[in-house]
This record gives sequence, structure tokens and C-alpha cells, in this order.
Amino acid sequence: MNMKTSVLILSLLASAGWTQALFAEATMAQSKRQQTVTLNVQNMTCAMCTLTIKKALQKVDGIERVTVDYDSKTATVTFDGTKTDTTALIKAITEAGYPATVKPVSR
Repeated sequence: MNMKTSVLILSLLASAGWTQALFAEATMAQSKRQQTVTLNVQNMTCAMCTLTIKKALQKVDGIERVTVDYDSKTATVTFDGTKTDTTALIKAITEAGYPATVKPVSR
């Protein structure tokens, strides 16, 4: 193997490592940006309450997806963590008349 071949192989190996590092960094940034939280919601008395809660949450900047479940009295929200946080979500639905707390993650 001559010097040019050795340099080429080392360059290819190094660039593959850089590609993996860049991909890992982009994946980490994406996971920090997109977050999902489940909220326990109080005062839900009928199925129509779910629409009010969903609309209140959708007004918050950065919301990507909202699912409200009347039976379990929860709201699952996917949002951009760089634009909002759980405090803003709780504030939005509390102001709509439905106090909420973050549902603990069960293990």
C-alpha cells in the first residue's frame, strides 16, 4: 500500500466518523426540540370539554399535536421545546377552566 492509498483510506474513515458525529448531534437537537407530555386535567365533566381543552392548547405557540382523552381525563401534547414549555401548557388550559398537572411517568 502506498502513501496516497493510506491517506485516502484514513480520509474516508475520518469522514465517516464525522458524518456519524454530525448525525448524532442533529438527532440530539431534534429530541431536545420536540417533546411530549401527558397532563392530568381536572374539571372535565363532559366530552365537549375535550374540544375546549384542545383549542386552548392549540393556541400556544409551538404546539405540534394535541390529544385529549375524556375517559382518562388526560391531554397528551407534543410541542417544540424551543418555543414553549409545560408551564405555558398548564397555564393555557387552567385559564380555560381546566386546572392541570404533569402526569408522572410510570416505570
